[in-house]
Amino acid sequence: MPGAPSTVGDVTVTIRPDLAEAHDRTWESLAAAGTWWSSRQRRELAQTAIDAMWNGPDGAPTRGDDAPEAAHRAAALMASGSPAVTRDWYEGVRDEIGALEYVELVGLVATAAAAASLRNSLGLPERELPAATEDGPSRVPSPSLADAKLNWVPVAAPADGTAAVVQALTAVPSAFADLWRLGDAQYIPDEEMVDLRWTRGTLSRVEIELVATRVSFSRECHY
Repeated sequence: MPGAPSTVGDVTVTIRPDLAEAHDRTWESLAAAGTWWSSRQRRELAQTAIDAMWNGPDGAPTRGDDAPEAAHRAAALMASGSPAVTRDWYEGVRDEIGALEYVELVGLVATAAAAASLRNSLGLPERELPAATEDGPSRVPSPSLADAKLNWVPVAAPADGTAAVVQALTAVPSAFADLWRLGDAQYIPDEEMVDLRWTRGTLSRVEIELVATRVSFSRECHY
């Protein structure tokens, strides 16, 4: 139940209801069919990403019954925080699996990592991924796309009109929506970004940004 308290050792942990609901929806999405990957492929790749978070890229499976090996390798490398994610590396993966498939994969890895990390950080037991279905990808046509200077991947046109991190997944609207639904609950709702005095419960905007900065630095995310 969203927001229900959990006991970890001698400590009772209560997750905010809106955050718990966002994570529940995210967890379900990991095994739901996407735009370019099927339900079975997404579940498989999400599991590879989660395994790589704890065991490194060499400790995660790089093969599966449904998703291509190149996608498994990419998911494992991204989830492990490896500095080997370079433009040349991206272009090699893109050529193997497709640019839009890559964009969706980035969104899948990012949301899987966020959901798994929260439970791990709070000392909660690992959560099994939902069962996959036989649903295939929707292949909904992408919006009008443009090459960007601020991103390696194609983005929804016009390119470079907003911050790179905001446009990064716009070529696959479902991946974009999944990530920012989670971001609204974990960080700051998009419509509140301009308010430097915005607060969430006990944390001020300054405190939120301080935590975000330290986490980004520790993960070598220098954006």
